[in-house]
Amino acid sequence: MKEKHLYYLAGVFVFLLIIFFVTKPRHTTVNLDEFVQTVVFGVSKEDVKGIEIYKESTEDNPIRMVLRKNEDQWNLVTKFNCKAKESSINRLLENLLEMTGKVRSSDPKHFDKYVIADEQGIHMILKDEADKPLANLIFGKKGEDGQSGFVRFAGKEKVYFTDKNILSNLGIYGDIDTLTIIKDNSFVDLQAVSQDKDKLDIVALVHNGKKMIIKKIEKEIEVEEDSITTTKKEEVWVLLKGQKEVELEKAEVDKFLNDVTKIRAQKVIDRIGNTFADMNKGSRYGFNRMSNAVIFKEKGSDQQQNVVMGKEYEKDKGYFMNVQYDALVYQVSKSIYDKIFKWADELPKKVKK
Repeated sequence: MKEKHLYYLAGVFVFLLIIFFVTKPRHTTVNLDEFVQTVVFGVSKEDVKGIEIYKESTEDNPIRMVLRKNEDQWNLVTKFNCKAKESSINRLLENLLEMTGKVRSSDPKHFDKYVIADEQGIHMILKDEADKPLANLIFGKKGEDGQSGFVRFAGKEKVYFTDKNILSNLGIYGDIDTLTIIKDNSFVDLQAVSQDKDKLDIVALVHNGKKMIIKKIEKEIEVEEDSITTTKKEEVWVLLKGQKEVELEKAEVDKFLNDVTKIRAQKVIDRIGNTFADMNKGSRYGFNRMSNAVIFKEKGSDQQQNVVMGKEYEKDKGYFMNVQYDALVYQVSKSIYDKIFKWADELPKKVKK
């Protein structure tokens, strides 16, 4: 009886053991590569202080663009260290950091298919303030819809199919090949002159060697309120004529300031530094005589800021312009030039009556 009872208990135990293993939760392995994920992870826009973009080349002048942020200003290092357009950089970084993708391949034998081998793709390195890499990416061909693309990390084999076509941010719209160029024009800030007119206290215009100077002064005016006459101070612009100060029409001065404080160029072409190679650039562009210029001085400052016009870069097309405080040389259209220097004759006639 005892033996039969033991067999019965053993049978129950085996049955329960089978039930346990059958119903035991199984640990499944999750493969993240099967899911859409953020590609550039753990980097914020504020972290990025430098961007280096290039394509490997056997040429003496490789395809390369370098952007660097100093304090609040982005500069295009590889384009005379000119000012870079913040909106273009923000758009590029936002697309990069919002970009999501799914692993399409983990085998380097497929690199050619996606045009993403080291020597084929477009390299982009995001750098921090210490110039250390935050992310090192290689972009391959764009997707068939033109809105997507392929990317991998340098030194890694996984290729991601992404929801962003970063190549379009770089001005690359065709296929990547040996003729591919990175168009930096969309990153150049062509607002060559951008002065805050409210901070200015003196503006001078030199045209064909003759100088016109206007100055902001404070003037006491009478004001009547509730039948009581009082005086208050008001800022006005005056034209300096020898020892005389002639008050000008406010509306006309505003038009003049709008034209001279915001000057948009067609392109940036050079930088004039202090090296031996820069010595003859002034005469080359026609800046040595300073026959045509706009001069700004802010209130409380002893420094004047000069914008000098040079010779025509092409007959009836436009002129060279040197923004001396940025040391940059631009080309500006003839229409911009004429809009500025017409005031040498017109503004002195706009006397307040």
